[in-house]
Amino acid sequence: MTVDRMENIDIASLQMDIKWGSVEENLASIDSYFIESPKADIYLLPETFATGFVTNQALLTEVVTQNNLDKILDSMKRWSLNKKAWVGGTAFVLNGDRYRNRFFMIGPSGEIISYDKRHLFGIAGEADYFKGGFSRVVLNIKGWRLMLSVCYDIRFPVWLRQQSVNGEYEYDGILVPANWPESRQDAWATLLKARAIENQCYVVGVNRIGVDGFGSNHIGGSSTIGPKGDVLAESKHPKRGWISTTLDAIHLSAVRKRYPFIGDADSFTLQ
Repeated sequence: MTVDRMENIDIASLQMDIKWGSVEENLASIDSYFIESPKADIYLLPETFATGFVTNQALLTEVVTQNNLDKILDSMKRWSLNKKAWVGGTAFVLNGDRYRNRFFMIGPSGEIISYDKRHLFGIAGEADYFKGGFSRVVLNIKGWRLMLSVCYDIRFPVWLRQQSVNGEYEYDGILVPANWPESRQDAWATLLKARAIENQCYVVGVNRIGVDGFGSNHIGGSSTIGPKGDVLAESKHPKRGWISTTLDAIHLSAVRKRYPFIGDADSFTLQ
């Protein structure tokens, strides 16, 4: 489907506090948000929305269990079915002797698409116990090709760089669930804009609020950026709730036709 024939798509991102290591409490909290959620085609939750960004070995062993993963996925399936929409967010998964920070996208028909976070945040110990993914994932929803990424990934432009496929754009938007701290808030806002501008696409970033188990504070700043770097929706304050945006297919097409930068782009191979 070409961009000219795509339908507009509505995305609702949930900016929320996350109770450290408490799966049931966090899932119950999200249940309450879904009672009055806006209508959307995609509901996007923050990174590790059910546990927080836990990288302590003892707590990882406690919270990353098959039982907890089943609860998380069952809840996502229920939200997706009830809303007849896609629901996305990340959860920790144990794979062999290493963990994965896995971005799950679950559709209303029960389909599950997943992406393993590529870049591991060594400062917080993620690289000590986790393994990064090797494959980029682009998901098609209503004709929109959406690149999946997670938090720290947006610091690495080559991994997310738009590739020319027979002279056409590879994807139309990037989804970014995150746990990005207040101390680097300016970087969060700048990187979201940069990825949108250089790839001529929409970027939807959803960030948590509140203090995590490391004592780091988060103030959200969840936002949707347009293909020219324009801020379409933003929550500047540490406010709980949904942020809704419509991704406009005609606007995207117009920007790409007016500025066909993809024709001048370098070709490259990811390794």
